[in-house]
Order: sequence, then C-alpha cells, then structure tokens
Amino acid sequence: MCLQPSAIRPWQKWHWAGDQIFRDTVVPAHRLVPRTRITGYDIDIREYVAFAGNAVVRHLLDELLERLPAADQARFVRHRIGDFDFRVETVCELFSAFRHEPDPRGYDTWYFPEETIVRGGGDCEDLAFLLAALLEAAGISRGCLRVALGNIVDHANDGEPRGHAWVVYQDEPGAWRLLEPMTLVKNTPREPKGSRGSGRGVRRFADVEYVPLFVFNGDHLWTVRSQHNPAPSSFADWVEARKDLARQRPAFAASEHAHIFDDALKGMAAGDLRRVKAVSLWQDVDTLVYDPRDHFDFAYVQEGWLRILDRLLTKDLSDFAKALHAVGDFYAHTYWGYFTAKPGGGALPLWTPAAPPNTSGFAYDFSGFEEIPGCALGAVKEHPDPVAAAAKWKGRLISGQWWRWYSTYPDDLEADLPERRCLPDHDDVAVDKPAGRNALSDERGYSRQFALRKEAATRHIKQIYAAW
Repeated sequence: MCLQPSAIRPWQKWHWAGDQIFRDTVVPAHRLVPRTRITGYDIDIREYVAFAGNAVVRHLLDELLERLPAADQARFVRHRIGDFDFRVETVCELFSAFRHEPDPRGYDTWYFPEETIVRGGGDCEDLAFLLAALLEAAGISRGCLRVALGNIVDHANDGEPRGHAWVVYQDEPGAWRLLEPMTLVKNTPREPKGSRGSGRGVRRFADVEYVPLFVFNGDHLWTVRSQHNPAPSSFADWVEARKDLARQRPAFAASEHAHIFDDALKGMAAGDLRRVKAVSLWQDVDTLVYDPRDHFDFAYVQEGWLRILDRLLTKDLSDFAKALHAVGDFYAHTYWGYFTAKPGGGALPLWTPAAPPNTSGFAYDFSGFEEIPGCALGAVKEHPDPVAAAAKWKGRLISGQWWRWYSTYPDDLEADLPERRCLPDHDDVAVDKPAGRNALSDERGYSRQFALRKEAATRHIKQIYAAW
C-alpha cells in the first residue's frame, strides 16, 4: 500500500493479547552461575519483564528524559488524551541510546534489562525485554504491553521463518501497535550481502510478516493460536528448538522498514526521522482505521491532496509524516505515472495541488482486467460491463480500489461507494515495490514505473520538507 522498498503485512489478524494462558513458563538459562561451572538452570520467562518499580530501569529512564525539551518532559507525566501514546513514542525515540549487539557466544543468551543497560545493547530478545521494561517504567499499564516471541517471514524471498522477538502495545484508541526494537537502535542492522533469500546477493523487495507464537508480560505467558503454532507441550522445548532459527537472525526485520524518507529528509534530526518513519508505517498497516483519502485509493485524488495540505498546516510532526506518506501513495497508486511517463525517458512531472493539471484527456480501458470487484454496472451484476465502468472515469485521474475483508471503510464515504467499486483492484494498477508486474505492466515496464514514481515522490517530499 505504500511506495517504499518494504511491505510489512497488516497484523490485525493476530490476537495480540494472547489466546490462552500457558502455565509452563520455565525456560533453560545458558549462563554461568558465579563461582561454579553450572551453565544451565531454569528461569521463569516472566522474570525478564517483571520490573515494576525497578530502580535501575527508572534511573535510566530519568536520564533519557533529561535530554528532552522542558515542554516534552512536562507532557511525559501528564494524563490527558494522547499523553500515554506520547510516552510510548518518546521512549521509542530515546531507545536510540542502545545498539544491536549479537551474542558473541555459540548459543543465544537472553539478558535481563539491567544487563542489557550495562552492555549498551543486545540481541532482539534483550532489546525487546528492555523496551518493555522502559515502557512499564514510563507508566504504561502492563495489561497493554506484550513481548512477542515468534518468527518473521519474508514471503517474497525464501519464505523461511527466522526466530525473532518484538514488543506490542495497545494504544489509547485500542489498537495493537507493533514496536520493532531493531529499527530503534542507533546501529540498525542490515541483511548481509549474499544472505539467504537474496537470490543474487541483492534483495529486490520484500513481503514481510510477523508471526507471533507466544506473548507474555510480567503476569502471564499466552499462546497465540494460528496454523503456524500447533499446541506445544513444553515451552522450554520450543525455546530449545528455536535456537536453529535464532542462528538465522532476521536483519531484514529492520532493513525492510527503510523508506524513501532516508533520501528525501536528509538533515532531519534522527529522533524526528524515526518518528516520521514510525507514523508512516503505522499509517499503512493499521487497516482498522483505513481511509482511502490517506492513500489516494478509490480515486480520491482531490480529497487526498486537500487532506495533505490540511495536515501540513498544523506543523505537527505526526501530521507531517501522514502527509508525506500520502504523497508517496499518490505516485504509487494513481495512473499519474502511466499518463505522464515520457517514451524517451526523463522524470515524471510533479502534481501541483495549487493548480491541478488538466486531466480532461485521460481515458481508460478496463477490458483487460479479469474482474472489477463489487461493480454493479451491467446487465448481470456478477459480470460488470468494463466499458461502462471505464466511461464513468473519463477525464479524471484515478487509482484502484483497495477493498479488503479485514479493512474498515469511513462512514462518511458510504454514499460514494457503489461508484468507487467500479474501479480496478488496487493490485492490478498500483506500482509500490521495486519489482513485480500488474495488469498494466510486464516486469520491465513495472520496474521502470517504480523507478520513475519513487524518484518523483522523493523529489516532491524534498520540496515539501524544504518549505515546511
């Protein structure tokens, strides 16, 4: 859904609160007991995040908060609407004080938050435990926090599961947000050249899914039901079996969050850039608050640009991020690239909201699409007339319809929905990843369109940032 070299699948299908309490919470520790040769003993998994009132974690949080402006420090302790989400965003920004530090030993040791603080960083599990501890110290209810243990899978490459850990947080509106510690640290890891799934040593695009198997906090461990997770008989056995996956660390869990923002927003403060990326990612994956005007879907072109302009006027960083995300989606989702690409080469012209280009000559042919889902035009409802559907949009710039069973649709747009369903499907016309094909382009044409659209979006975002 977004013009960026990443595709994180929506995660609303998972029950992040946990489906069933799992009472076997014991895991084997792989660490030396002082003054002995004992290297293995049992630990309750909940101990890694049971840090309510921990003075060491609280002291670290206080040190990090001292870096904030006075106004942000004051807001951090308020209890108004939006302030708890602000605390989470602030802790995530401050998390850049830590580094990704793979365990140098031959096995995967999990460290407690105090140990990760001393080390200055850790592996994905260590960072997830510390992030959860900091969030709880910041006043986020334990009931709204989970550390997730599971796999991350890149379906577009090798499709192999890789063991991973991350944090999820139930925000104030009630949705679960995925917090990826590997994108927050100062040395975001990258997939090495020639890594598994890269094919020719260079990753082309991704289709990344986070698959939770267990979630836990300081009170309970839960299983998350899915086809990927047959009921385990022993949590300890599952952890031991996971070590093979742990040796294949998913560096792309961080690298695939990269945006065109890295090129377009050079010079932006690191914390602000992380906030922009986080808000943009959330804009894409939170399908429970989906609005086509945020993504230029369903041919809401004029409405999309009006929303961008309104958000830029607020001077709020989150609104700024949403506006930039939408700019990228304009170039990725609409027919603008098809109509304005020059046969001899050259960059796409930028859309000018203040003086919209003349689109009266734009015409469409829907006969090549296998279906126009949901369109009621034609003698037989199940078989809409593509000629009549295309005629409705003559002279207007359009995009595809993004109609999905797991998404919502704004109530104030319901009256327009029958007309908007007479558009081709989003996946048949959008160009939002570096390689692929759709109903309008073969692989070569698709790659050329992506390069043109990405360059135009980057150039447009640079202009907006310079003026903002």
